[in-house]
Amino acid sequence: MGLFGLFGGDKKDTKKKGVLDVAWSKSESGKFRRLPFVELAKENVSGVAAIYVIWHGGVKPGWVYVGMAEDLAMDITDAKQSRDIMEYDMRGGAFITWQTFPKNMAPGVFAFLTEVLQPEVRNPEADMYASKEHVKVLPPGYTQESFAKMFG
Repeated sequence: MGLFGLFGGDKKDTKKKGVLDVAWSKSESGKFRRLPFVELAKENVSGVAAIYVIWHGGVKPGWVYVGMAEDLAMDITDAKQSRDIMEYDMRGGAFITWQTFPKNMAPGVFAFLTEVLQPEVRNPEADMYASKEHVKVLPPGYTQESFAKMFG
């Protein structure tokens, strides 16, 4: 079972096949980044369009937020300033990862991750993209096998 095999979301609209493996962004040391300590200048994400996922660790880890950024640096700054998101940092640390997708694919990835992960802080843009055709991707920390067990 993957790092996040202990928590997830809805099992609806997922299949074992056709789930894209995503190389979610990690630090130079190969670890996911703690949200409060992300250095935007070092990460070079200004103006980068990406899908990002925020979660918290701890005894009962959970998905916190899924976003679709036109400027990832601005979205990370907003997340770091959000009381709703940062309160989860006290529950075992708030972590973030992201990945770029082709413009025509990003809304489907965003809709899929939002539905499957059921983040605790709802993105107000989620409803606009809910009806988009889902593009199934492995959430951060999942393998094909752990995803199939959780959502199969």
